[in-house]
Amino acid sequence: MSDFMLSQVMGLLTRVSDDLERVNKKNDELDTLLGAIDDLSANLFATQAILCLALKNNPVKAEEAKAWITRQVGEADNAPKALQIVDLLLAQK
Repeated sequence: MSDFMLSQVMGLLTRVSDDLERVNKKNDELDTLLGAIDDLSANLFATQAILCLALKNNPVKAEEAKAWITRQVGEADNAPKALQIVDLLLAQK
């Protein structure tokens, strides 16, 4: 194999090595992100459980909770998902 061909092969191997290193780094970042999402999900689920149990002893009217949300975000945004979650939480008590 000529020196030119050998240098071409070495250059390609270096590029493949660099690409594999970038893929590995992205995979590590994805694992970190998925771990954070899992932790957040567990936290929200536990919070939902505590809220549902607390609501059994301290009832809350859905309309009042929705009005509070609307005051916080303003009429324009209205936070439709938050308003739906109010119904979900109050239905589970």
